[in-house]
Amino acid sequence: MRNKYKIPWHVRQFVKKELLDYKANKKLLKNYKGDTRGLLIASTRIYQIEKVLNGLNTEDKEIAELIFLEHYTQAKAETTEHIPKSLYYTIMSKVIYLTAIEMELI
Repeated sequence: MRNKYKIPWHVRQFVKKELLDYKANKKLLKNYKGDTRGLLIASTRIYQIEKVLNGLNTEDKEIAELIFLEHYTQAKAETTEHIPKSLYYTIMSKVIYLTAIEMELI
C-alpha cells in the first residue's frame, strides 16, 4: 500500500500549503474586506479542510492537527509525541489526499 495516497506533485504541494495555511487563513477570513468571490473561495477552502479533519478518527485527527495546525516537523512529532516516522508521513499523505478529493482536484 505504499502508493495508496499517490497524487500529482503539483496538486500535493498546493493542498499541503492550503492545509499548513489553514489557521492563518481562518483568522484572516474574520477580517476579510475583499470581494464576494474571494470571500466565497476562502470560506469554501476552510470548510473543505474542516470537513476532512472532522471526518478522521480521533488518533488520525490528533496527528493531522499536530502536522498541519501546530506545524510539527517529523522529528519533533517523534521526540515529543512519540509518533513513528511512518505514521507521521502516512497521516500527512492521507489528509492531503482526502483534502484534494474534497477540493475536487483529483
